[in-house]
Amino acid sequence: MPTSFDQWQHVAVSTIFNITLDRHEAESSGWEKTYLKELADDLASDSASSPPQLTASVADQILIARLSLDPNGDVMSDDAEHIAILASLPKGQTSWDYLVACWKKARAEESRVRKSLSVADQPKALGVLEEIRTLLISYAGLVLQTPDMFPNAAKPNGTPLSPLVLVDSLTRVSSSISSFGFSSSNAASSHSNVDLTTKFETIDGDDLPVFLQELAARFGNDEGLDEILGPAFTELTRRIRDGDRGSDPPAASSSATAQGAGAASGNGGVNPAALNQALNNQDVQSVIAQLLAGRMPGAQQGAGSGPLGANAKPNEGLTIAGLEWRPYVNAIVEAVEIKPIASMLAHLSNFDPTDTTGSRIELESLFGPMLRLSAFPDAYPSITQHYFANATSQNHQETDSNFRSIQSTMEIVHTLNFRVFNALVRSSPQAREKVLTYWGKACALNAKRGAMQVRQELVASDGYMVNLYEMLLRFAEPFMDAGLTKIDRIDLEYLRKQTRFDVLELTRINATEAEAKEWTQQGQSEPAGAPANFITEVFYIAVRLNNLGLGKAVRRIDEKEKEMGRFKKRIAETEADRAMWSALPQAPQYENFLKRAKAEVERLHGEIYAAQSQLMAPDFLQKVITFNCFLMTWLIRVAEPDAKHPHPQATLPLPQDVPTRFRMLPEHIFEDICDVMLFVSRVSAPLSEAAKNDLVTFCTTFLSSGWYIKNPFLKAKLAEILFYNVIPWGRHTNGILSDTLNIHRLALQHLVPALMNFWIEAENTGSHTQFYDKFNIRYHLSQIFKSIWNNAKHKEQIHRQAQASGSDFVVFINRLMNDVTYLLDDALDKLQELHTKQSESESSSSESAQEQQDREGHIRGLEQTIKSDLQLGTEFLRLLIDFTAETADAFMTPEVVDRLAAMLDYNLDLMAGPKCQNLKVQQPKKVAFEPRNLLRMIMSVYLNLCSKGEFVAAIARDGRSYSKAVFERAGSIAERYMLKSPPELEAWMGMIGQVEEKRQMEADEEEDLGEVPDEFLDPLMATLMKDPVLLPRSKTVVDRSTIKAHLLSDSTDPFNRSPLKIEDVVPDVELRDKIAAFVAERRRAPKS
Repeated sequence: MPTSFDQWQHVAVSTIFNITLDRHEAESSGWEKTYLKELADDLASDSASSPPQLTASVADQILIARLSLDPNGDVMSDDAEHIAILASLPKGQTSWDYLVACWKKARAEESRVRKSLSVADQPKALGVLEEIRTLLISYAGLVLQTPDMFPNAAKPNGTPLSPLVLVDSLTRVSSSISSFGFSSSNAASSHSNVDLTTKFETIDGDDLPVFLQELAARFGNDEGLDEILGPAFTELTRRIRDGDRGSDPPAASSSATAQGAGAASGNGGVNPAALNQALNNQDVQSVIAQLLAGRMPGAQQGAGSGPLGANAKPNEGLTIAGLEWRPYVNAIVEAVEIKPIASMLAHLSNFDPTDTTGSRIELESLFGPMLRLSAFPDAYPSITQHYFANATSQNHQETDSNFRSIQSTMEIVHTLNFRVFNALVRSSPQAREKVLTYWGKACALNAKRGAMQVRQELVASDGYMVNLYEMLLRFAEPFMDAGLTKIDRIDLEYLRKQTRFDVLELTRINATEAEAKEWTQQGQSEPAGAPANFITEVFYIAVRLNNLGLGKAVRRIDEKEKEMGRFKKRIAETEADRAMWSALPQAPQYENFLKRAKAEVERLHGEIYAAQSQLMAPDFLQKVITFNCFLMTWLIRVAEPDAKHPHPQATLPLPQDVPTRFRMLPEHIFEDICDVMLFVSRVSAPLSEAAKNDLVTFCTTFLSSGWYIKNPFLKAKLAEILFYNVIPWGRHTNGILSDTLNIHRLALQHLVPALMNFWIEAENTGSHTQFYDKFNIRYHLSQIFKSIWNNAKHKEQIHRQAQASGSDFVVFINRLMNDVTYLLDDALDKLQELHTKQSESESSSSESAQEQQDREGHIRGLEQTIKSDLQLGTEFLRLLIDFTAETADAFMTPEVVDRLAAMLDYNLDLMAGPKCQNLKVQQPKKVAFEPRNLLRMIMSVYLNLCSKGEFVAAIARDGRSYSKAVFERAGSIAERYMLKSPPELEAWMGMIGQVEEKRQMEADEEEDLGEVPDEFLDPLMATLMKDPVLLPRSKTVVDRSTIKAHLLSDSTDPFNRSPLKIEDVVPDVELRDKIAAFVAERRRAPKS
């Protein structure tokens, strides 16, 4: 053991470089130590000792002398000693192998310094070792930059020395141990066991981070670090993309390794005993082999786990169904913790390739292969096969297990992706800009994902875009604190001036394309201010990805669910008609269709599950909810004149003048919130109290200030969100938002009028399907009314609206009446048609199979229409019952009461009159027809209003449908089946008596009037006018009540379709006086 520093240094240098300047020492070592004869001769003249002492000062010369030796270059030499030296060199050792081995021995020597030297000499010794390592690092980097600068630049098998030699070091099992919970403290060794004839020297365990740090320190300042490390990291992600493992698999799973570890063979399962033994021994390679040999949690039995991951397609690359991708990603995660390396990676040309496309960016960009790892079927159809091959028959427990398995894996993927990009962003301002540019390009190149229809081959996969989105949500977390203290850091003018992605072609919330173009051009022509802060950049890119990433993925699931529903419907119809077509010549075609349709249902079901398994991960959903709630608050802030919300909260309704900055926002921002929150609602994701408040504030704000939103379907989605969150779910009696809607301050003040106004607006959506759209919208609104109906504060708002002058309440109840009228009329008419068709079907034995099939198809269509009509009609009728009970006086206006009475009388006649027998159908529950319940509900409206003289008079005036006998029969039915209580039945009979009395009075008065001149009759109703008014455009005179009733449903002149408001009509005072005089005169005339 050396006793002095000089002696230690001599031995250390000799050991590290494995050289000697003493021929006898080389010979006595069996020529394992390389004798540098020429260097010994050169140094002898300057040295007092013989042979010369070795010091760190000659390390450079040692390296040049040693690396210059070429065992293949001087084979013809007649110098036997020189030939012996060359022959003693390790076979296949390249300059890289030698330098790495020296560096590892220098590292190992550090641990021996404390044992070898005095405390006083230890710092000098460590300095010497650091100097040597620095030199070795320099040469190691240089030979990777210029592999042929020294001999031995290739292996005997022809494998050339290149920067790719680092791949094996980066992906050694020891460098990814942390992922499996083992210690790697014993992984490093100064002695290499690598077969240098075929493989390159590697840096293992704890040595690797030190080696990379020193490499980065030496070459990091634009001195070639990208040339040295860039190719290796490119190769790592290429292997993820393409699925091959290279020459030295990071997670050895060859059959030899597996069998050596005791893996179960032939059945694809894990051998528990072998795995436990490997765990106890911390035999990492055997552990990995065992895990790879077995199937992942939740995988289908018998699914293999080959090189590409279980069931992976050749073009998929590595998948999350296997473990093979982990070492590659872990290697990158560990490396980017070194800032110069992280910064360097962001500056590589392939980090953000210039000539890529939307669909290629995830394949061609450096980290694209990592970012696309997912469960989505568009990129990884094998995942669907692996986990959900039999989705339709999987039980809940199995499906839930598969979901959890995918979600746990994707949480790892997301965490690792974030760690990589977070390290890049923090490595340098320049790298951060590179990252932002890359994110922006991903959005720009995939703008077509925001379209309704898009060819999948032109855009990136759902997985890539959703994973990018998830990463941005993690970057956004710091500024989405509970108090929203950083919301003011977001630049409201960013979209107007930024150039990362194009927004010029996007539809705006409330502006035309020309207005948006002019506004954007003005912003870009203004002097550039300070660059946007990182919070602003992250926020707007996340907003864009809310659309292009999650939004598109959610819409794709919706499309597949609808497609699957259509297939299921056709399968059910075809199966129902089997008796008809089974004997036809086309029967094989029907069977083939059923087979293909069922296969499509299976495929779609599996793909939906695969996508949902990732999107429904609880942690991911909470990030999504948090971000979208933040976005809701921000949108209100933009809409508010002072842009201060939520400090303090906005005042509703918002001003009539919509701020330009809000009008110019892309419409998708608003729509994405709705689509995402609808998805969240449908999967019943839990909402925090803060999220509930944000959601109610958002919906109430823009429903009560509807003029801020140009597209009526966006407002319809607000109602749909509330609907999904007020209907009971699971074991709960209330919806998620039911309680919040009944205590939220803004909702208590503004929700009721907002719902009424939107009920009116829904009449005209501008779509070719607007007639049917309005029923869906109003059904959602009816359920919201239902959830708040018993709240006293909301009731106050209902009464306030009913009593307010200038209120649209009468318009609202008229539209409600119209809906009930149409739906019940249509349903009852079609019930009679269904009754007829079913009767014909019973006597159709002579019909051909085709005729029977056609009739059955028509019957199914009738059943679907009736069911829809009755479900909607009874809900609206229930709402009409509620409103007539609370606001009876509002229904007594002349323009409403006659129409209401006529509608009720007509339906009561169908339900209890002579035609009721025609409503009898087979399986009435199948079409949601409950005649007794419907009769009970119709009678409830009568009973709510029977105390009003105007209503009784309106019934009496109905000469088309009113019948005393029908009313009495309805009472008898109600009594027989206990549909009404005794007091209610007594009130019913009393109402009949009042109506009869009023009818007699009306008849007497009509008889008194005799024949009425035509000029006194209303041209539309053919009744005597009481308050005639002149319509200014058509110059027609009608009764005021008639035109008011018309305008409730149609804002045009009924005679020429020109626009008309009630304020435009002109009272015809002269005619009114004539009519009054005529009536007075006839009543004074003596009775004949």
